Amino acid sequence: MGFMGGSFNTREYFHGASDATLVAVRMFFMLAVFAIPVALLAASNAMQSAYLPMLAFLVQYVGLLAERWYFFTEGKHPQNLYYQTVG
Repeated sequence: MGFMGGSFNTREYFHGASDATLVAVRMFFMLAVFAIPVALLAASNAMQSAYLPMLAFLVQYVGLLAERWYFFTEGKHPQNLYYQTVG
């Protein structure tokens, strides 16, 4: 960790997000990846719209980006585990 401050590892591998933020992101990507695209596709079939499947794709894409961010912030990096026990 160093005597005067943090190290590259603690700055690079720590996201700083609270637990409430992680829960909110998890709920967002679960809705954006699964529920909302299915509802949009069902509405597209009912209304015979050509634009709703494109909107479903965009919503799911944003949800998958949020899932990737969540995956890496949820991860327990060895550097953080080490520095938490040392510090």
